[in-house]
Amino acid sequence: MTLERSTTIRPDVVQQSTRDAVDELYAGDTVAAFRAIDAATADPTEHVREWELTDEQRQVWEAGYMVGFQMAAPELMAEVLELRARLEQAEHDADRYYAEMCRRPAPAEHTATENSYAELSRIRGEHDRAACHEATIDRMFPQYAGTRA
Repeated sequence: MTLERSTTIRPDVVQQSTRDAVDELYAGDTVAAFRAIDAATADPTEHVREWELTDEQRQVWEAGYMVGFQMAAPELMAEVLELRARLEQAEHDADRYYAEMCRRPAPAEHTATENSYAELSRIRGEHDRAACHEATIDRMFPQYAGTRA
């Protein structure tokens, strides 16, 4: 294995094993395709237990981890900055909404001069509907029966 630097600016992110798995899928053999996809997408560190490694293996594993982390650092930092900007915007919006909520006057309270549904029905000439509504209310809330003004 050689550690030479790639000559392209952005290397192809699709590995050959993944391409082979997709080719198997298009070929029609789905069982082989799914096995190939599973093998292509398997995490190589899945079965690595750091405490079971020898000192040499641990050094290689840590070096690979650090190289991978350094390679991913620009993308991670960009993601962190984007999330920080979204958080600041959300906090700004929350402050703006809170200030707007506090600025508005409280809604008017319900006054006793407003007509009930039964009274409105009587005004419209629907006396049967008003009586039915009052009977329903009296049945649902017997503790308030007969207390209408």
